[in-house]
Amino acid sequence: PAAAAQTPPTTPPATPPANPAAAVSNPGASPQRMFETARADYYAGQWPLAIGGFESYIKTFPKSDLVDDAQYYIGETYYSSGRFREAVAAYDRVISNYPSSNALPDTYYKRGLALNSLGQVPQARESFDFVVKNYPDSDAGRLAKQALDRLSRSGK
Repeated sequence: PAAAAQTPPTTPPATPPANPAAAVSNPGASPQRMFETARADYYAGQWPLAIGGFESYIKTFPKSDLVDDAQYYIGETYYSSGRFREAVAAYDRVISNYPSSNALPDTYYKRGLALNSLGQVPQARESFDFVVKNYPDSDAGRLAKQALDRLSRSGK
């Protein structure tokens, strides 16, 4: 009974978050954890979860170093699920919104694959050509060269 009369120790008030809206939508989410969760969903084939996670990441952390990668993975997710039109649109957003992205070689290459899958061979060829000319020593550059060779052999 005497212990019940004691007052609890005082603690300083919590500092309010700098951006209350972000704290409400993703309490305690770190950029790295949020990105890794979305990427884990991608690798697990959980396409809708992955896309939602990457889109949330872009909205929540628009200045992050990984925002271009998140947009690229949205394209990859659409591509992996056979939604080639959406993949092209997502890859186009990487190209237009993040012109200095380290993902550009892969983005152009995968955009070319998606365009080719849609039967848009001239546009696919342009995408592959861009990679070969601008990133010839990258993996994507070598793969794009092989894709161009295949298109030439098939007469497309």
